[in-house]
Amino acid sequence: MTDAELIAAYKSGDMDAFQIFYGRHKDALYTFLHNRCRKDASDLFQETFIKFIDAAARKEITNPKAYLFKISMNLIRNSSRQAKVISLSAEFDIPDIETEADELISEETFRESLSYLAQEKPLLYDVLHLHIFGKMTFDEIGKIKEISKDTIASRYRYALNYLRKFLQNDQLQVKEG
Repeated sequence: MTDAELIAAYKSGDMDAFQIFYGRHKDALYTFLHNRCRKDASDLFQETFIKFIDAAARKEITNPKAYLFKISMNLIRNSSRQAKVISLSAEFDIPDIETEADELISEETFRESLSYLAQEKPLLYDVLHLHIFGKMTFDEIGKIKEISKDTIASRYRYALNYLRKFLQNDQLQVKEG
């Protein structure tokens, strides 16, 4: 079943349908929240789902996953007005990186580069995180951010280039040292 079908079934009284929807998206949503606002991630996670359930009861949601992430981003924005610090978790899941032996990047360096991107370019980090770790398409991210998919694709490319430059500079420093 699609997410929209699951939410429709939930609205018809099928609690198992919501459990399936929740199971599909809980990990990606929590990781996204935890990487953006570690301290408040649990509270924002719960609040996101509460707001989603309230909204689903009142109106038709055509893209539930995008709507769920939109709620979380709005909550992050509201909470970040009080504090502007963005940090990554030490337990952040790092994807497997297959590179040549002479270009091997340590997990710590990769985490550091993501942390730097999150702090210096949060708009680029959001797109990168939602696409890679949230497994969202550029269309879905564009709907959440309310901008075109072309802009999202550009931000994704800028984020990758930014990470490459950061990692290349780090590699140069290691080789020189």
